[in-house]
Amino acid sequence: MKIMGYEIVLEIDGVESMVKLDDTYPAINNWHTATEVAIRMVENDHPDVKNIDFVECVEYEMEEYEKYTYIHESPCILQ
Repeated sequence: MKIMGYEIVLEIDGVESMVKLDDTYPAINNWHTATEVAIRMVENDHPDVKNIDFVECVEYEMEEYEKYTYIHESPCILQ
């Protein structure tokens, strides 16, 4: 399984900010879900934010995981 990384650039109240995620998070399957998670993280960390705009998302294969022959998908567990 390839591990994909995502660099999501958001404009938060007029200031650009980058959120880096990868698909080892159970909720992230592609660039779209990575963007949704990034937006939710910003909303959680900064509840007083008025405006969050999507700027771009870069998707790439994570090099640090290439040395592993097999990586099992992490299960989604809710507690």
